[in-house]
Amino acid sequence: MLTDLKKDLESAADMVNRIEVVRSQLATMQSLLTGADAAAVSSGAESLDKKLADVEDNLIQRRLTGAGQDGVRWPVRLISKINYLANGLISSDFGPTTQQREVHALFKEQLATHRKRLDELMSKDLRAFNELLKEKGVQNIILTAP
Repeated sequence: MLTDLKKDLESAADMVNRIEVVRSQLATMQSLLTGADAAAVSSGAESLDKKLADVEDNLIQRRLTGAGQDGVRWPVRLISKINYLANGLISSDFGPTTQQREVHALFKEQLATHRKRLDELMSKDLRAFNELLKEKGVQNIILTAP
């Protein structure tokens, strides 16, 4: 089960990294745009960024600062929950309990849902945004391999 949880954590981290790569390109693009087409491209970039941030917010807590009472102020997200479950298993002298197995199954289901949503965004929304960029003569967003 620990090996499976490790794979889940790696998968979730890969998803966050892919999202951050695209979001950083969107932010850079928006800061460099000028001219008549800037409004249309900027609007599309903001929409795509919001959708990506929504997926990312389900995986990690982006508001953590590392100071004070962050853990109390902001709820933990899926990656932290998976990590907590793994830590509970590591610290035990016994095999996983029925409850731990059920929670793991729930987390796998949630991860699959977020993966599906991200894949849809990358295949449909990002593709449509890149088509808009192509029409406007702007360099497209580069998608990293999953």
